[in-house]
Amino acid sequence: MPVSIRQVCIAFLFQLAPTLLLASLALSRTWQVQADGSGDAPTIQAGIDSAATGDTVLVCPGSFHEAIDFQGKSITVRSSSGPDQSIIDGSGLMTYAVVVFQSGETRNTILEGLTVTGGQRGVLVWESSPTIVANIITGNDGVPGGAGIWCSASNIDVGPWSPLIARNVVTGNTATNICGGIGTWHRMTPEILDNEISGNVAMNGDGGGLYVRGIAGDNGTVVRGNVIEDNLAGDHGGGCYAGSAQFGSTLFFELSWNIISGNTANGREGTGDSGGGVWIWETDAWLHHNTIVGNEGHGSEFPNGGGMVIMRPGTPIIEQNIIAFSQSGGGIFCDGPATPIIRNNLAWQNSPADGVGRCPDWWMADGNIVADPYFCDYEMGDFSLAEDSPAI
Repeated sequence: MPVSIRQVCIAFLFQLAPTLLLASLALSRTWQVQADGSGDAPTIQAGIDSAATGDTVLVCPGSFHEAIDFQGKSITVRSSSGPDQSIIDGSGLMTYAVVVFQSGETRNTILEGLTVTGGQRGVLVWESSPTIVANIITGNDGVPGGAGIWCSASNIDVGPWSPLIARNVVTGNTATNICGGIGTWHRMTPEILDNEISGNVAMNGDGGGLYVRGIAGDNGTVVRGNVIEDNLAGDHGGGCYAGSAQFGSTLFFELSWNIISGNTANGREGTGDSGGGVWIWETDAWLHHNTIVGNEGHGSEFPNGGGMVIMRPGTPIIEQNIIAFSQSGGGIFCDGPATPIIRNNLAWQNSPADGVGRCPDWWMADGNIVADPYFCDYEMGDFSLAEDSPAI
């Protein structure tokens, strides 16, 4: 059978493809940066400036007094020896963030294994979708919102943007208003996975640990497998504050398999409910398999929601969670026209009651139970379950 030129060309391209891939990999370069200015580039930013697509800027041990911008490049900036060894310190630089993604970066742009500290904000993601993985974000303070990692998008006609934020330690960051730890705003649908979010403060506002505000219809936000503990909000949502960024519409997101413990929300005077562990409003969220334990909700009005607050229109599904040992404000507080589906959860020793507000009896039906969850060592913060736990 005669062979066409087209067939010959296709066969040639298939044979050539592996060669082209190997050539591309071979052309990728590693730019080594030393703290004393030696190496392939004198600073991390100089390494970024020099790097091309697929390159790596390898940050050696030491402290680097600078702020960096990825400039839209599909490159990796990572440490050679882990975040304890390689530190980007923005102290005194007066920049709005130590690390910036603001040029439409994709998940092929990666920040990995560094400590980011000393800024008004640690990391800013503006209308971009980078990968932020295995870093320590700590000691950043002074901005009104989003002291640790802040992801924002304002252009309604572009996006949504979907950064991956995974396996980071975000701790000890302070915002003067909202979001001490990790925050997302408007057209953002991030995956926030397996992070430690602890000891962050939103001094006068919402979301001590985590702040999620999105647009209805932009589905895909997932908050899964995180440890969210010992965060403080001056108003709502000590551990997590989430809801729609558009009044009158409901947001969908997933909050699952997280440990949310020891968080506090103080509820400013006149705002009432506070939500020590979780505060959600105008949402059809799916909250499942979370351990929400030992949180405190305070405020100027009665009961304030120690474990969880559910507010405003929306039908969130709350299922298969453990809600226990709320120190004040009760287990779940419902108010407004919210119509939550609360099923198959376990409640235990929430003060002053397991249910308060407009859902005082949620624990009496729909497969919900009141029982000791049998944590392996509650006093030591071990919330794993004994083999005979009724939660299993």
